[in-house]
Amino acid sequence: MKILASRIAKELKRAKHCAVYEPELTRVWPDGETREAQIASFAKKHGLRLRHYSHGFCAIFDKEPSR
Repeated sequence: MKILASRIAKELKRAKHCAVYEPELTRVWPDGETREAQIASFAKKHGLRLRHYSHGFCAIFDKEPSR
């Protein structure tokens, strides 16, 4: 998970969002009922936001907006 978080953070330095596709998602989170919640929790823990999740396709992350 640290490697994935690092890759997303690196991409977000150059772009407004980062898409992570199904093969990578499956390596970290096996398919299951709570998968989207687990991905959202991962994002929050790393200062990110899960903008969009499409089961079987991808998850799109961006930076957590400052308040």
